[in-house]
Amino acid sequence: MPEFIAIPDPVAGPGVTGQVQIDRHAGPESGTAPPLVIVGGMTQTLSSWGGQVRPLAAQRPVIVVEARGQGQTRLATHDVSPPVHVRDFEHLLDALGVTEPVDLCGFSFGGRIALGIAAERPERVRRLVLSGVGSGRGALGRVILRSWREALRTGDLEALAWLSLADTLGPKYLEANESVLAAFVKATVRRNSYEGIAALFAQTLGDGPDSPWAPPNLAPRVRAPVLLLAGALDRLAPPRELEALAAAFPGPARAEVLPDVGHTVAIEAPERWRALVLEFLA
Repeated sequence: MPEFIAIPDPVAGPGVTGQVQIDRHAGPESGTAPPLVIVGGMTQTLSSWGGQVRPLAAQRPVIVVEARGQGQTRLATHDVSPPVHVRDFEHLLDALGVTEPVDLCGFSFGGRIALGIAAERPERVRRLVLSGVGSGRGALGRVILRSWREALRTGDLEALAWLSLADTLGPKYLEANESVLAAFVKATVRRNSYEGIAALFAQTLGDGPDSPWAPPNLAPRVRAPVLLLAGALDRLAPPRELEALAAAFPGPARAEVLPDVGHTVAIEAPERWRALVLEFLA
């Protein structure tokens, strides 16, 4: 069940406490695997991972996190820059009493935050799984992000939610699920705040080649083994960018491209995504 965990929120002021919403599952009683912490994409919330949590938790503890600016997490949003997310992650683990290194999984925006955590706090990450993250976005990816920003300028999350469906989901999944897309959009709008998403767009996507938070600049600092996953039809993190990022890690880094899948690998190919993740984490 979703729960709120109190952590320090220095962005809001000295001594202020905020709350992070998480979905925590204990895993099997006899298990010894470290927790798997999941950080989703920009407008994803805990419910986005509902289909994955229970099967994953059959083998290990699982913690899904709504980061600062996402979902119902109650933290100040006038600074949601990557260093703040790294600090929030540490505060959350401390609040949960998690002292051992965790396995960290991030998708898209969450993958970039997870990569930053693994680079900045290597002692807290045992293994790293990245979905939908490449060395760059290419011209098409940059145009897509520009279109999302323009949609957000309307002041309404609904326009962004509809536009992002076409840009992130592969045609096979869209064809099979067209009847429920309106419900997806309504859920995205209901479970997020415009202010939070606007802040994330403004402060976390400026990771050009000169930025220390660009994936190619973070990767050489990561000590953990890495699994990188992408869909063959991903237009935001195309396979060629996945391979380029894999080559930037100093340690073991395995790249897997799933056929007939767009950007949202864990949703479009849930069984295959989960099998690859569990195999890597074993």
